[in-house]
Amino acid sequence: MDEKLLPTTIIEQLQRNGALKFDELLKFVSKRHEGLNESELDTMLMKMEIQGLIRVYRIPRGKRRIELA
Repeated sequence: MDEKLLPTTIIEQLQRNGALKFDELLKFVSKRHEGLNESELDTMLMKMEIQGLIRVYRIPRGKRRIELA
């Protein structure tokens, strides 16, 4: 898995689909980046949120919604 391409893939999916739930995003992104697990995606989302590229919202039942900033 090329970690440098992961943010680009995440942004592309969010542009195509709008806001996504964490599980949906994981499903889309793991098709391109084999071997990606939840913790790696979670780490990348935190980095991207700190950079101001995306926003992550907590929604009920322990789910998260990710959208472009």
